[in-house]
Amino acid sequence: MRSIALFVSALVASACAKTIVITVGGNTTDNAGAVFDPPSVVADKGDVVMFNFTQGNHTATQSTFASPCTRAHDTDSTINGFDSGFRNANNGTSITNLPFTVTDNTTTVWFFDWNTCAQGGVGGINVNESSLETLDGFQRNAVRLNGTDSTATSSSTTSSNPSTTRTSTTSTPTSAANRAIVAGATALLPVLAMLLALSF
Repeated sequence: MRSIALFVSALVASACAKTIVITVGGNTTDNAGAVFDPPSVVADKGDVVMFNFTQGNHTATQSTFASPCTRAHDTDSTINGFDSGFRNANNGTSITNLPFTVTDNTTTVWFFDWNTCAQGGVGGINVNESSLETLDGFQRNAVRLNGTDSTATSSSTTSSNPSTTRTSTTSTPTSAANRAIVAGATALLPVLAMLLALSF
């Protein structure tokens, strides 16, 4: 009887969940910030945010407010964030999706596109606009920390600092990926040894 009640409650919960679509790959030639449409959505616990890749070669990668163009897990190892990898939609001929299920609707989930982040290609799920961490602030952080602001390129000091920052950021994903592979392989060794011991 108890299993029937659990099944019914799970069925009701899944029926109430909704799918929210964020289109990835808008016209980023004129406005890199248009890569996510809409750039911000509100979702309840259990809702699925569907990143729908329709144009260009873009990503949807979870990050943190303080480090907009860096994978969340690279700056906070407790966050097992999503990362679509590059999805080449070939201008509408190879459309793909990345579903993300919201597990906590009280926490903002920040995300970015590798190709356009430094120009403001970012977004958020459940952004609390009355807090200090707003979508506009996240977008400004992305440009300030990782890119070049087209309105500030007349100053040689301003244009040289972002390129230095961009260079160090470019090398981070490769080294972080190598660290993740080594850490994963190291964690797998004791499990394999235990399975081998149990098999005898």
